[in-house]
Amino acid sequence: MRQIIGIVFALLVFTVPAGAAEMVLKADFRHRPPEMIVEGERFTGPLKDILEEAAKSLGYRVEWRLAPFPRSLNDLRVGRIDIIPRTVRNDDREGFVNFLGPIGHQDKDILFLVRKGKEHSIRRYEDLGRLTIGVKLKTAYFERFDHDSTLAKEPASDDFNLARMFMGRRFDTVAVLDKAAMESALAGLTFDDYAYADYRFEQKIGNFYGMSKASPNAELFSRLDATLDEMMASGRVAEIYLQFGVAPPQR
Repeated sequence: MRQIIGIVFALLVFTVPAGAAEMVLKADFRHRPPEMIVEGERFTGPLKDILEEAAKSLGYRVEWRLAPFPRSLNDLRVGRIDIIPRTVRNDDREGFVNFLGPIGHQDKDILFLVRKGKEHSIRRYEDLGRLTIGVKLKTAYFERFDHDSTLAKEPASDDFNLARMFMGRRFDTVAVLDKAAMESALAGLTFDDYAYADYRFEQKIGNFYGMSKASPNAELFSRLDATLDEMMASGRVAEIYLQFGVAPPQR
């Protein structure tokens, strides 16, 4: 079976005629370790390499831009960019995003950042109702939380600003989807007076690339999706993750 999958994948890789003009996909990048890492002007990580390999097999080159997620999502909506890695799938985005993948699933519990000693202040969802909650602009957490207009949610543009405002006691708590990214921001501010509340929302989400329905390359979606699926089935996605020393996503 693996030999058959490998043959199919090889056929996909070599469907681009020799000498064909290389075309460009515009994709946005952000610091989301360990899958996407920004070091100065250098972008690395398995999600970058996976998309580049899939695109290259179809005759495309990926042109990356560093951008905060709210800007990326707005540009995806109108087709100024083609793709955003790690786009959480939800009903609000279905109208303007085609979801490539998933290339696996991940446990992505929503945590709530509090100061040390305050872990018991949030033991259940209802405890959030009496607190001011920092949230990242345009981020999807979970349905109940995202659509709960009774909660006092205060947005910030990125993890660094959330961390800085939490340090300044602007929030009682911060909703956290990307634990590693938040802890990286806190470490950069040399702040360690934090812990996580007892309550967390447990969830498993698909690891999707979001592709704009308004993209001039929107017709590529089916072929690119099939290529990513073959890379997942053949084990190539897992190989790329392991090259970075990162555990592959679950099937």
